[in-house]
Amino acid sequence: MNVTHFPCGPAANESEAKARSHIEDRLRSTLGDETWILLTNLTFSVTHQLQSDEIDIVAIGPPGVRVIEVKHWTPQWVSEHQDFVEREADRATMKAKKIGTTLRKSVPALGHVEATILLTRESPKAKQ
Repeated sequence: MNVTHFPCGPAANESEAKARSHIEDRLRSTLGDETWILLTNLTFSVTHQLQSDEIDIVAIGPPGVRVIEVKHWTPQWVSEHQDFVEREADRATMKAKKIGTTLRKSVPALGHVEATILLTRESPKAKQ
């Protein structure tokens, strides 16, 4: 598996750097000769009038394009803050839709662009 990383900006924190490294390692350990491109810390806006979105990772590979938002949350924190998490999931989905709409101008056959939230913080229970 071939993985090429293009940093579009600096990692905002250690969690983002670790997440990128983890994704690269997982992709490289996969059998096959496919190529993946990871764009990290991408600033993106559909028009100059709107504030840009900061997207942690855009993964481009054989199955398509995926927008990955990195959150330093534990699974326990997620279940305790459901409303906030749902808003963040909606924001990630909107970012994916914007990326998809923009890419389809050049690649009309592009399928659905998924949004994913990657949790980077281990649960205290998991450490035990």
